[in-house]
Amino acid sequence: MNRVLTVIERDFRIFFADRFLLVIMFVNFTIDLGVSGLSLSAMIKGYGDYFLYIAPGANLITATVASFQSGRDIWRERIIQDTHTYLLTLPVPKPMVAASRLFSGMLRTTMTTLPGTAVIALLYHLSFPLSLVGVLIMLVYSGAVCGLSVIAASMSSSLELFTTVRSTVQVYLSFFSTQFYPTSILPPVVTDVSNFNPMTWAVESFRALQTGSVDVGLFLPLVGLSACLLGAGFVFYRRAMEF
Repeated sequence: MNRVLTVIERDFRIFFADRFLLVIMFVNFTIDLGVSGLSLSAMIKGYGDYFLYIAPGANLITATVASFQSGRDIWRERIIQDTHTYLLTLPVPKPMVAASRLFSGMLRTTMTTLPGTAVIALLYHLSFPLSLVGVLIMLVYSGAVCGLSVIAASMSSSLELFTTVRSTVQVYLSFFSTQFYPTSILPPVVTDVSNFNPMTWAVESFRALQTGSVDVGLFLPLVGLSACLLGAGFVFYRRAMEF
């Protein structure tokens, strides 16, 4: 357990080395919610309060960006800083290193998005227990994206490739989900694709909290997708450790 905490503590020191990161992430969320949200809600009618409809997506986009920071750290260690092999000589089993770094990425992302989660909870008038469920949704969603970011970091041999994969994943998560539009207006093929998109289940789970209860039928698919992507991230990172 102490070894796991050591790995997580190291990742958090790297995370807090950039003192303005949390501020920048919250500013990004505020701009996305305030500018995009208000502009789109003024243009689109017929779906109730569209601003509240897309509000959780702004925070999930921030979570996506923050999750890829974890992958970037791993990629930098492998390709730029040349510290990857040194880290693997430390007295921590390789599977424990992989699992700990994925978990620390989830914690870092959840912490980064905590102010945004609080804002959405206030907009939705959520009770304190339901606000905590909102935090849990962000944690589980961050697991899915951390898995994807670690896969990208483990396979990419250049910054251009890592950046391209990151951009592609962000487009997939944002536009092949129900972040901006309901399932009823999606083309059938896109609807099928969106069912395998963690953003869909995360944003729908958060929206469902407005009813005053937790929709387990929406939350469980998110858990399943996140578990699969975390598992894939673990496998790819573990393979990248061989030298």
